[in-house]
Formats: sequence, structure tokens, C-alpha cells
Amino acid sequence: MKVGILGPRGTYAELAARTNFGNTVEIVPYPLITNVAEAVVKGEVDAGIVPVESLREGSVGETLDALAWLDVKVQAEIVVPVAHCLLGVKGAKLEDIKQVLSHPQALAQCREFLRKNLSKAELIEMTSTAKAAEQIRKLKQKHLAAIGSKVLADVYGLEVLRENIQTGEENITRFLSLAKRDSEPTGNDKTSIVFYTKEDRPGILCEILQEFAKRKINMTKIESRPSKKALGDYLFFVDFEGHRKDPKVREALEALKPKVATLKILGSYPKRF
Repeated sequence: MKVGILGPRGTYAELAARTNFGNTVEIVPYPLITNVAEAVVKGEVDAGIVPVESLREGSVGETLDALAWLDVKVQAEIVVPVAHCLLGVKGAKLEDIKQVLSHPQALAQCREFLRKNLSKAELIEMTSTAKAAEQIRKLKQKHLAAIGSKVLADVYGLEVLRENIQTGEENITRFLSLAKRDSEPTGNDKTSIVFYTKEDRPGILCEILQEFAKRKINMTKIESRPSKKALGDYLFFVDFEGHRKDPKVREALEALKPKVATLKILGSYPKRF
């Protein structure tokens, strides 16, 4: 089985992939989240693992955009504990660091540590934590550091300068497994959808969400994302309990159709979080 991940090797996406599929799968790294989703669409991989939400910093916009616009389904969700380390070349010390490289989410999750310990360091965004570590290994400069998992130190021959630098005692990230089909009902499922309203008028969103409330369907998440068509124009992403094949969920989704311009069922999958 081939599984695409946000790469290069050693990212938390790879950890999520192995957590979900085991260690025997073939890992195929891609430089961007969108590339992972496109690889699923093209059949280059059987599944693709992408981050969608972190406890500390919320949703990952690129993943939501891929779900909205590409022909992929959510097959599973995977929750991974995240423990960030500051990584540098051999012999580097904290006082040497002038630039810190990592994924934007990782930089944000370590904001407090960086503010207190490296307040003058330049923060440089990379496409992944592993890409940051790969860059540190390539440049071999003591003034450079990366933020990522402890595993990256072994993969890229780096030294752990500080451990557990993320803000707060608990830090978890939710990943999605993307495929061409979603999962069959298990009795404990979630469904994700995205919709676009037909018109912008007072109460339209409330009317839509009431279709879930009156059927006692518990919504676990709702958020908006720019449609990229016009300023102030939004898509709405909703996660709720139940499978798309459940009678009351089917009924709610049918009731939604006349109220929205577009409705895409992103997938139903076993509930893990």
C-alpha cells in the first residue's frame, strides 16, 4: 500500500500514517498538502495523510481548500500527540541561534518558548517540519535551528537543543486520511461536509444548522473559509456525529439541499476525537 504524506521523511504526517496503517506501508513524501491530495486523485497513492487541525492553532487552511476543491474523500481521522524540539547542528548552543525554521503551525505552537528564549531570532516558515530539519542539515550553520519532532534529530543527524518547547502541557494534531472513497458505517462515526449558501440574508446559516438540531445530530465543528471568489464570500465546513448512511443524517442532508447553492459530502469515517 502506498501512502502519501506531507514530506520529506520524518514529519508528524508520517507518524500519523504509520499510526493508522502500520509500519509496512510504502511512504511517499510530497512537498505540499495540495500535492498529497492531488496524488490521491491521480491514483499515485492509495491514501494521503494531511494535517487538518491542531489543539493550539486551529485549522490548516490548505487542507480545507484541498477538501473543498479536489475530488477526495475523508476515510479516517488520526489524532497524534505533538512534542516539539529545537534542533540544531552538532555543537550548536541556544545562544548561537539567529534563525528558526519550521512549518507555520509549529512556529505558532512554540510561540512562548521563542518569545522567552529566542526573542531576537528570525522565524522562517517552511512547508514542513522535516523540510526545515533537512535544510539545517544541508546548510550546517550553528546559527540555524529547526522546530520538529525528536525523530528528526535521528533522521537528519541533528542535535536536540531543547525538548518539549510547545506551549501548554498537551498539544495534539488531528490528521485526515484522504482516499477516493470514505468508510462504511461502524456505529460510532463522524461526517464532514462543506456548503455554500444560495443567498446572503439574515438567518440563512441558522436555518441550515437547525436541520441538524431538530434531528438531534450533534455538530462537533463549524467554521468558515474564504471562497476565493469575492471578499466576504465564504464556504462553511461542518463536522457532525453520525454516518451519511444513517437515516436521520440522510434526511438532514436532503433537507439542506434546497437551502444551499452547493453541498459536498467530504466523507464519513470512524470517530476518533
